[in-house]
Amino acid sequence: MTVKHMIQSTDITKSDCEEMIRRFNYFSKHGISPDLARGKIVATLFFQPSTRTMNAFQMGMMRMGGGWLGVTGEESLSLAKGESFEDTIREYSCFSDIIVLRHQDDDSAERAAANSYVPILNGGSGSREHTLSCPWILLEILYYLKRPLDNLKIGIYGTPEINRVTKAMVPIFGFFNMELVIDDLGHFPLPKEVEEQAMSNGLKSLRYDKLDNFIGDVDALILTRGLQKGIIPADKFSKEKEELILKEYKPITVEHMQKLRDDAILFMIKPRIFEVDTAVDSDARATYSKREPYDLMAASILSYYLGIDVGE
Repeated sequence: MTVKHMIQSTDITKSDCEEMIRRFNYFSKHGISPDLARGKIVATLFFQPSTRTMNAFQMGMMRMGGGWLGVTGEESLSLAKGESFEDTIREYSCFSDIIVLRHQDDDSAERAAANSYVPILNGGSGSREHTLSCPWILLEILYYLKRPLDNLKIGIYGTPEINRVTKAMVPIFGFFNMELVIDDLGHFPLPKEVEEQAMSNGLKSLRYDKLDNFIGDVDALILTRGLQKGIIPADKFSKEKEELILKEYKPITVEHMQKLRDDAILFMIKPRIFEVDTAVDSDARATYSKREPYDLMAASILSYYLGIDVGE
């Protein structure tokens, strides 16, 4: 039997997105049945820190009546004795029905998928991609904007070149004919292959500009995390580059929010380090400070990749 994985954004189709959106809308309206995934187990294998992704998918499985097995780091595993990563994945795919993985190696998700009996969902593979963010962010934009995703104008501010969430999500925007405008601080553009994939998927347009020139025109402004501590190894991220980001990345302030449309949203790829002034937190358009529908999003994704039927 073929196992459906979510390893990189190229694994995700428009029909995948539409079905996860359908499930999200269903759960939003009818709630999550506590019997939906009874007897199912998600293994959350996190070899890098996580606050949101790990807990959201544990929570989502529990809301559906399932259970979870969790790993944070490798100290308590036989990896510390010399067992291989591949053998570890194989064992955990015997313990569980689906695996959410975060690991420091860029090729970790591919290696995991090659050795797993169950679906692998990539929650961060080194500095390469955080593929789970593709449906996650689509569902959050849908939830907060409360209108269809088609033809939205999205602004991105920050460092997309080195942000694994941005590199994963931008190609998926193409499925919905979105327009994309980016302020990359003048130094951190998207990798060319990401731009090409997005345009191939149907992105209406992609251009670079200064934030002040487009903040009043977008439906959603997405902020990337500035520094990548804990993701990009220190020996691969120069002190000069860090100083450049700290110099050029101007935090979003109340003054910026005065330029954002009343019906637009401000979305942040967490965690926040310095990217938004805390004075912005009380703004109704600042989605990052609101109670987020983590359980609905996780249940929509997990139920789909587990092949669980959800009502129309």
